[in-house]
Formats: sequence, C-alpha cells, structure tokens
Amino acid sequence: MRHLHCVISNRAYELTAHEEVCFWQDSVLLLGLVNATKTSYSRVMNDVRVLHEAVDAVHSSHVVCIKGQSFPRPTIRNTNRKPRAIYLSASSLALSNCFHVEQKLKKYKADWYIDSRITAKIDSRRPDRAATVKLLPRNASRHIYMFRGSFA
Repeated sequence: MRHLHCVISNRAYELTAHEEVCFWQDSVLLLGLVNATKTSYSRVMNDVRVLHEAVDAVHSSHVVCIKGQSFPRPTIRNTNRKPRAIYLSASSLALSNCFHVEQKLKKYKADWYIDSRITAKIDSRRPDRAATVKLLPRNASRHIYMFRGSFA
C-alpha cells in the first residue's frame, strides 16, 4: 500500500485536468471539473487513464467514474494551524455512489465502470457489459458501462 501511495504522490502533479487528488488506504478519489464540451471530459478521462496505468504497474486495480457534484472550497484563514483542515470538494453522495457501483458490479471484474453520463461525452469503444444501478440522491437509475482493458 505504501508503494501505491508513492505512485499517487509522484504522479498527482501530472493530472492537470483535476482539481483534487485524494488518497487513503487502497483508494484514490480524483475530482475533475468538466463543462459541457467533450474536450473537457476527454482531458479528465485521459488523466484517469494515465494514473490507472501507473497504479496497475504496481498492483491490478479498477476504476469507477461517476459524474457528480462538487462544492466550492470554504475560506481557510490560517493554514499553519494544527490540526490540518482538509476539505474535499467532491460530494459525499458521488463518493458513496462509487462504492455502491463497486459493490453491485464487482462480480463482473471489469477494469473500468463508467457512468453513461461520462461515456456520452467521450470517445469509447463498445462496452463489454452494461448494467443499471440506482444512484443517490434520488435513487435514479443510471447505466454503468463496464470495460475490460481500456475504455478507448
């Protein structure tokens, strides 16, 4: 796990399309902001692909990509105070949805689980499998596309 943390720490600066790179234990949370353009989605997903390849070189992994909300950072007055205040802009609902997708679909052993709201904005090959999962906050059904190997 320490090797994974080193890979993330050393590669985080390369993820220029992302606002936040958070990691703990065996998980990584990336927050990439997108607009309505396909270019913004492609830039974010390319960053994820690059990091996934680096992590896979250490240990096989999978990626769950969910389109969710983010929130503006609060104003932090003094960053030299203890304990550190760390604010995650990603919605806790989006994070929960990632774990929910993993729980519901892990039996398929895919490398990529990508929300259809993302695949609609990127160039991807035909998925190996698709499933519908109810996601928060409204228990809305969302199509999740699964890919073995790369999604491109």
